[in-house]
Amino acid sequence: MGSRGAFLDVNREDFVFNENGQNYYSIGSLSNDDNVKILLQSKGAVKAPEYSHTKSRVYAIVQNGMLKHISFYDESHRQVKAIDLLHTHGKEKLKPHIHYNLDHTDSGISINETDKKLIEQIKREYKLR
Repeated sequence: MGSRGAFLDVNREDFVFNENGQNYYSIGSLSNDDNVKILLQSKGAVKAPEYSHTKSRVYAIVQNGMLKHISFYDESHRQVKAIDLLHTHGKEKLKPHIHYNLDHTDSGISINETDKKLIEQIKREYKLR
């Protein structure tokens, strides 16, 4: 797995990684959905990858034994939705919350029941906090 948006040219589907990017390592997938991959980042700040090598992938990002993000990607490999679990956001102090803007300039919205079930399943299967 490569670094945060560090493909040479995702628009041309050139998935060669740039050097010195953040690296992520897969530790598995969900038992009932191989498309949901669980990732650890090797060092530094833990952010979800901006792009996925696989179309329509879901990545769950783990930091220090805690589920930090769940990121959803579209057919063009770009992140389209992110669930943040470890901090509050917006006037409502939402935790967890969803962003549809990669730069997180939106106010964030509450998660729905489907998201809640996914979070619970990932935490249970991988014994995360």
